[in-house]
Order: sequence, then C-alpha cells, then structure tokens
Amino acid sequence: MTIAGHSKPDSKGTLQVRAATTAQTTAETTKAAGRATVASTRWFLGLSRDGVIAAGRHVSDQIDTPTARTGARQIATLLLGSSLIGLGVSLFVRANLGVPAYDVLLTALRDRLGVSLGQAGWLFTGLLFVVAGLLGQRPRPSALAYIVANGIAVDTFIHLIRSPDVLAVRIGFVVLGTLAIATAISLILHVGLSGGAFELLMRAGAQRGLNPFHVRTGVEVSVVVAGVALGGDIGPATAVFVVAMSPSLRALQMALSDHRNGRHLRLLSEQADGR
Repeated sequence: MTIAGHSKPDSKGTLQVRAATTAQTTAETTKAAGRATVASTRWFLGLSRDGVIAAGRHVSDQIDTPTARTGARQIATLLLGSSLIGLGVSLFVRANLGVPAYDVLLTALRDRLGVSLGQAGWLFTGLLFVVAGLLGQRPRPSALAYIVANGIAVDTFIHLIRSPDVLAVRIGFVVLGTLAIATAISLILHVGLSGGAFELLMRAGAQRGLNPFHVRTGVEVSVVVAGVALGGDIGPATAVFVVAMSPSLRALQMALSDHRNGRHLRLLSEQADGR
C-alpha cells in the first residue's frame, strides 16, 4: 500500500548507491595512498634514514594519506622499527665496509668523544632538536622515544654481533642491513610515526618559505660532509646503501599499500594517474 506523495524505498537501488559511494571513497583513499607510494618519488631519494622518514611524512601530510594510527600499533611498530634499525646499523658496522651516510658523522663523534654509537646518535639528534626548538618546532613524545630506542638498539646489537672475516659474509651483512633499515622506515611511515629532528627542520624551513625537500637535502649533505671531514667510517657500503635504499623502499611501500588497500585498487589508481 502506497501513501500519496510518497513511494516505497527501492532497497535494491539504495544498496547500489551505498556500494557506489563506498567504492568511490575506497578509490579516493587508495589513490591518495598510491600518490604517496609511487608518484612522490623524490622522498625516496635521500642520504639518511631520518631524512627519508621526514620527507615521507611530509608527503603523507600534504595529500592526507591514511595511516594505521592506533596507539598500540604505533608503540609496537616503534619498538620493532628501532630494533630493525639497530640491527641494520650494527650489520654495517661489523661488515667494516662503511656505514650508512647518516652514521658516518655518528662514527666520527663516537671516536672523537669516546662514547658509544648509540650515545653519539643521542647527542647529535639532541643538538638538532635544540636547533629546531629555536626555530619554533618542538619534538613530539613519539619522536623522542624513537631516538632513544634507536640508540639502545644500535648499542645492543653491536655488542651481540661480531665482525666476520670472510668478505662474502661481510657483503651479506651490508645487504641484510640495507633491507632491515628499509623495512624499519616503511613500517614507521605506515603507522604515521614522527621522523624526528629532520621533520621538524623541514617544517621550520617551509614556514619560512623554503622548499622542505631542499632543507632536507641541505641538512643531509652537511651531515655527510661533516662526517667525512671528521674521519667517519665511509666506504663502498655507504654508496651501496644510498643507491639501494630507493628501490628497496619503493618495493616495501607498495607491498604495505597492497596489504592495506588491495593490489587491484592500487593498480587502478596508478592507471588513473597515467603512470
């Protein structure tokens, strides 16, 4: 029975509208994630892990990329990511073929100040936090926890791992170290954790009209040059890390995007963007 002026809702039509709306929302979300993962190539190309994380966070914030921002997951990922970074850096140190670009300066500070590598990281990052604070950018608790956990993990794994004598094993250490650090960076970005001092410096530069990626690159180059000048542990593995990090991050970020949104939807979003 139908009342005048009113019609019975079409349940089938309603379901179709809801399905279309859900599909559109999912597609838009996936498209944003795809842009951060694939289109924003330049943040993959960095000299340091903290610089890459900071640039990735900047890209995600700019295009509102969804992240898994639950407290428990962030804490678990912070601990796992810090452990992987500690493992990766320790493998580079024990390979004796050079360390990642960021750690070149830290090894120089370690040798000159007589502290551990993790403690050198705390001192240098603390200095960057002070500079960022003077520029009006204060670190979040998660950023402080991330830096502290990194230092503890690096010192712990360096104590546990011994330097191999066989060159093939040392090269294997470099490969595994690169994968461990790339995995840590991808996981940290996946849950939206802070990039630390580099992220704050990029924000401070952006507020003053500077290109944040130029700020990131300037800080990274300065860190590497200072590390080389002070006698840090630079070598062929340093170059391998810089070259291998971009494709490693790209592959891992795509895998995480596929896990979160589905590979089919990511490919559709890439096709829509003409990639």
